[in-house]
Amino acid sequence: MFRNFRIFCISFLVCLTATAGFAQEGGRFDLFDIIGAKSPASEHFGIRAIASHTQVTPGQEFYVALEVDIAEGWVYYSPAQLPNQEFAVMPAQIKVTSDEFEAGELLFPTDHTHDTILGDLVATHNVYEGKVVFYVPLTAGQDLTSGEYEIFFQAGGQICADVCLVVNEAASAIVAVDGKAVSNPLWGSGLADGLAEAQTVEKLQASHASKAVPTYGNGSKLRVSDMTPLVGLGLAVLAGLILNIMPCVLPVIPLRILSVVQMARESRRRFVTLGLAFAGGIVLFFVSLAAVNVILRSITEATFSLSDHFQFIGVRIGLTLIIVALAANLLGAFNIIVPRKVAEFGEGVGGQRQGHLASAGMGLMMAILATPCSFAILAAALAWAQIQPLWLGTIGIILIGVGMAVPHAILTAFPGLLKKLPRPGKWMEIFKQSMGFLLLLVAVWLISTTSENTYPFWIAGYCVVLAYGLWMWGSWLRYDAMLSKKLIVRIIAVALVVGAGFWMLTPPREPALKFANFDQTLIDQAKADGKTVLVKFTASWCISCKWIDKFVYGDEEVVEALRASDVVTIKGNVTNNGAAASRMLYDQLNEPGPPVTLIILPDGKAVRLVGKFSKEDLFGVIPTYRK
Repeated sequence: MFRNFRIFCISFLVCLTATAGFAQEGGRFDLFDIIGAKSPASEHFGIRAIASHTQVTPGQEFYVALEVDIAEGWVYYSPAQLPNQEFAVMPAQIKVTSDEFEAGELLFPTDHTHDTILGDLVATHNVYEGKVVFYVPLTAGQDLTSGEYEIFFQAGGQICADVCLVVNEAASAIVAVDGKAVSNPLWGSGLADGLAEAQTVEKLQASHASKAVPTYGNGSKLRVSDMTPLVGLGLAVLAGLILNIMPCVLPVIPLRILSVVQMARESRRRFVTLGLAFAGGIVLFFVSLAAVNVILRSITEATFSLSDHFQFIGVRIGLTLIIVALAANLLGAFNIIVPRKVAEFGEGVGGQRQGHLASAGMGLMMAILATPCSFAILAAALAWAQIQPLWLGTIGIILIGVGMAVPHAILTAFPGLLKKLPRPGKWMEIFKQSMGFLLLLVAVWLISTTSENTYPFWIAGYCVVLAYGLWMWGSWLRYDAMLSKKLIVRIIAVALVVGAGFWMLTPPREPALKFANFDQTLIDQAKADGKTVLVKFTASWCISCKWIDKFVYGDEEVVEALRASDVVTIKGNVTNNGAAASRMLYDQLNEPGPPVTLIILPDGKAVRLVGKFSKEDLFGVIPTYRK
């Protein structure tokens, strides 16, 4: 979210200089007029306005055709740029300024794809070339008096050839208002036919989306924009359901189990309301994300990433402190005493019982911690939401939260299931403290994401396991317990400590496949030498990235194939905001976050693998890799 806010600030400054004329209503205002210079694109871009009528009646609807003339060799970027298209561009935009006429939704002709050369990279976008016509529907005011009125139009965006120039060109049309409508003789059959074929930006995007086949997860091709709204919304709910079993939610699962056990002793009414509060906390997080997405798409046309907040080391440190505090509470180090009046507010009970605010906060934390997890269905659901009309995409994002909350709501609806839980006893205290040790392990993992050298944190994690084993040995059974029970518990404790020691204390081996640290100069040199470049974008907090490291880049066949093909392998670490690789991942590739693998072929073509993928997917991108 914070990265997108930075994008918003930068985009605002760019748009301010590029389209300053759009800021003032009621008249034309051109930044280039102020400084006494023409727009740099003037020599390569022209625009004129032709109204369908030279005279209209009050309340009449008519059209103005904006004929755009783009010089040969130049392209004008279409407003229908999908989120998954390579590299960010400034799309076409038209501003209408008039107090007397109300403008409707603009209509655009069919565009086409174009490969833009950016250095040695080739990026594909939707563009216009040559002569094209945009259409503006207008409605005359009902109370307009007879006379002539001027309507101002201003085109913004970007044109590119060998270089890119900002477009800031103006045109105007004069339309009279009287008691009789008069057609414009300049409005011929060509303009009328073009109007019949023109379409809104949303429909234009939808027509392109069916051609886009992004790769997600295990490499299956998902045509997200071919989905009907019902299928897309169903996919969002399914993605939310799956989030409940992702490893990222591990810190909250034990707390949730403990809260269910405690809630089993509550009244029916309170059990239901506490469960709904937990589910509400989950949904609240996704409602907030949907609100952020509305702001970003409305103001900057940018998209957001669920895992943006994990780029900031302060967020990870803050979560670590919260989890340590929760662990200390579960271990009995302290108890929170709520003032009686506060506890009674909306509760009607003492502070010893779980409150609705705490339950909602637990649900909110579960949703926050789930966000670094990336998997195929979640990626597809978000991709679908980003290319839908804003209202439908907003519903899709919220439904991810609804899907995640559904199991907890079902548990609330069937409290009879809790009768199968064991009766309260010593096991509850053992379980509670065990969850405290587990949360300490999670806290160690979060701290480890702040450093490149993770081995010391494996040692710290083992210290937690050792403490847990000692606690099992001395606290799980009374001194007078049967010898057989003592042996079982202590054998389990010793096995746990010894087994974890072999796993956690063994120094990590050097990876078989070496990755150079991200360096743009190194990438440029490899491309100049005609080599294939593979850039692995990763982050220490990215669970899916570790899966790819183990099962793809750790595979001997992959290592041998990449070495044999002399592929230059580079690691783009975007763990922390502002990392050197962030500009390429977020600004150029326009990806929401890792894991992403970018493969730049010797011919300049750039191919990317997004999310989890297999070695078969990697070999499928470049078949010659495989022997």
